[in-house]
Amino acid sequence: MQKISRNQRGGSKLQAVIALLILAALVIGAVRIVPVYVRAYELRDFMRSEAKFAGVNHKPPEAVRSDVYRKALELELPLQQNQLQSSIVPGGIRVAARFSVPVDLVVMEHTLNFEFVADTRSAY
Repeated sequence: MQKISRNQRGGSKLQAVIALLILAALVIGAVRIVPVYVRAYELRDFMRSEAKFAGVNHKPPEAVRSDVYRKALELELPLQQNQLQSSIVPGGIRVAARFSVPVDLVVMEHTLNFEFVADTRSAY
């Protein structure tokens, strides 16, 4: 029978606690970050759709910009109107958005930066 020294007894308990803390940190991070990415990419898809069909629907750039801004508000993204640009380009409309979303990760705050550009030729 092998003798276990006194300072080896708690080693596996400490490793289990550390593993649980790491797992909890990953879960908290995923729960707080993933929804932001989902909402941001939903906005990107909306921007692409708006830019793609703006010519067909005869929408001016200001109307596209306004619709994208409303969609950002609906998705609860911190996008300001001055962070949106829309313009007429050869062949259609171009819309661009650049914004940051702060995410509270309990022990620190992380900022996610997004920059999306869509025009009439944007592909899915």
